Amino acid sequence: MFGSRLARLAKQSAAQTLGLRAGVVGINFAVMLGLAGLLGFETFGQLAALWGVALVVGTVVSLGGPLILLRMLTDGKGMRACDISKVALFYPVLLAICAYAIVPNIWPTLPWDAILGAGVLVNALGCLASVMRALGSVQVSMALRDAGPQVALGVAGVLSFGSEAATIITIAALVMLVLTLAGAIWLCCVPNIETILAPARRPFLSGSLWASSVLGMVIAQIDLIVGVAVIPAEHLGVYAILRRVANLVALPVTVATWVSAAPVSAAYGAGDLRALLRASAEGSRIAMLPGLALLGCGVLVIPLLPYLLPGHAIDGVGLTFAILLMGAFGQVFFAASFGVATLCRLSSFAMAARLLMIALYLLWFQWWGPEFTILTNAVGYVCAITLGGAALWWAVKRQLGVDTSAFILLRAKGGQWKTS
Repeated sequence: MFGSRLARLAKQSAAQTLGLRAGVVGINFAVMLGLAGLLGFETFGQLAALWGVALVVGTVVSLGGPLILLRMLTDGKGMRACDISKVALFYPVLLAICAYAIVPNIWPTLPWDAILGAGVLVNALGCLASVMRALGSVQVSMALRDAGPQVALGVAGVLSFGSEAATIITIAALVMLVLTLAGAIWLCCVPNIETILAPARRPFLSGSLWASSVLGMVIAQIDLIVGVAVIPAEHLGVYAILRRVANLVALPVTVATWVSAAPVSAAYGAGDLRALLRASAEGSRIAMLPGLALLGCGVLVIPLLPYLLPGHAIDGVGLTFAILLMGAFGQVFFAASFGVATLCRLSSFAMAARLLMIALYLLWFQWWGPEFTILTNAVGYVCAITLGGAALWWAVKRQLGVDTSAFILLRAKGGQWKTS
């Protein structure tokens, strides 16, 4: 079976992909620390907030493009080349132009030209990565998607040293444009590109998939975007570093999702429950042991924080970091949930879970108001994403009979396929 072959390939490439992911995260982490040291925590905090807005905007104008391409180009049916171009470039640019005519009147203090340009190009890199993934390029596609934007931001920070955060975002957009053109040229030269192309049009737009993608990016950035309204910029810069370090614990989740995506999609498309169970369990297996090891390393770092952040002593830094570590491990525990839901026509449930996360976090923020600190920010954020992840796990288990949590590693396989 095609799904079984993909699963075997996924197992063979998991270790390589995990190593690459570690390298990508290391590069991103070095870029982040370099920018914080180069710009200072105040400017870095402003840059982190603007970059978070750009990432959210990029997902909004994407129409769910990266996930649409990944799902439709790996299910064995493919898409027309013109439809791929529409998803990756035409529609996002059109939406960005429309947004530029509206949002500056609503939120005039932000540099929307830089934000929208960066958002469109972050999405373009993600779409290119999805096409590369469908062609079998696991490592290069992951490097482009996950390291490309951050490296572009780092290069921009060096080239525009001493400039404001908005200028850095603009230069980063130009660097991403160069990367996008290089990736497009690479795709045109791939000999097996025909294997993912379809002769006839297939419906590809999905409102729930788009909404799920947007909400996922909002969740990834909401504590930085909302926090900037109350938390001092210097404190927010420290929080951004703590969260990025804590997110290293969730590093294997991206690897598990990226490696198991094609087997999950193929198994669901073929209606093969056994293959779907294997692909989902393999995702949890890839994530769990490295996640535990990284959690242990993170706990060891807690006593060292006063020495690693000299001159930036903030009340509750150690406890904040510990809470963020546990939140990242919660993502490891439910590693397969969002991937299975998105690729198995349950994107509406993923969307609902992310809406729940956002609602819980905003209610928490509203409760604290001006007394919001990095500690209460971490507590609200971690509780929101953990409860939302648990809700999605429960929904997927009821709908498909597939356990997408780490519980599957503790007991024998089981479950019934449910079509309703």
